[in-house]
Amino acid sequence: MIIRKLLSRTGVTVLAVSVALATAVPAQAANVSPRESAPPGVEVGVAKQIATRSDTRYCLTFVAAAKVPMAVMMACAPGKEGKTQEWIHTESGQLQVAMSKSVGGALAKTGACLDSGADLAKVPASAPLLVLPCRAGDGQKWSHDESAGTFVNAASGLALTSLLGKGKAKQAQPTGSMAASGTPVQGWSALPLPGLDILGAVLALVNALLAALGLALPLPIANAASSLLELVRPKTAIPAQMTELPKQMMQLAQR
Repeated sequence: MIIRKLLSRTGVTVLAVSVALATAVPAQAANVSPRESAPPGVEVGVAKQIATRSDTRYCLTFVAAAKVPMAVMMACAPGKEGKTQEWIHTESGQLQVAMSKSVGGALAKTGACLDSGADLAKVPASAPLLVLPCRAGDGQKWSHDESAGTFVNAASGLALTSLLGKGKAKQAQPTGSMAASGTPVQGWSALPLPGLDILGAVLALVNALLAALGLALPLPIANAASSLLELVRPKTAIPAQMTELPKQMMQLAQR
């Protein structure tokens, strides 16, 4: 309701300002110091937003950019919208999109999980992490070091990395896989779901707006993402619903 009022009352001008304010920070986020006390680690079986320790305002987020289901970094949304950013670290080591089984359809049984694709294909350089139907392969197994906050993939041996500042301005920022170095860009912490205040409502609106308009990534990253998806497609079933799932989750969260 708050989002609808903001949209109807403020119009395009305020939206443009909001987008500029809320998305200009990631371009410089690599230089932002983490908060003095890191949020709690990621517990097995508990649905939580997962923020990068390099800047805990930004969360791992499932999107479909150019029809490629992937994980990117976006402002941590509060309230109902924040539930679409929640992940579950399963007992088998997967990072599952918490709402992915709730929308029904082809993914109701499997859900959707963070996937390096490294057990299925040679991963192109600069490729972000995909989100694909949950499966048993090592490409979806992530060992978690709670102290360092790292998630290391069993297939690639590389750590989930937030690449704040490496994407286009005023857009979602990419993720990647890199050798574990212990730096904050590879550290992740669970966040408590915050309440919805006015600033939070604007950020949630910006996230929803970006998702509706489509996300633009730098060309090398976008091309690598498309290439990786085509390489793994013959080896694992990927229903058409994967590209619609983020929108379906947002709709479900608003009910």
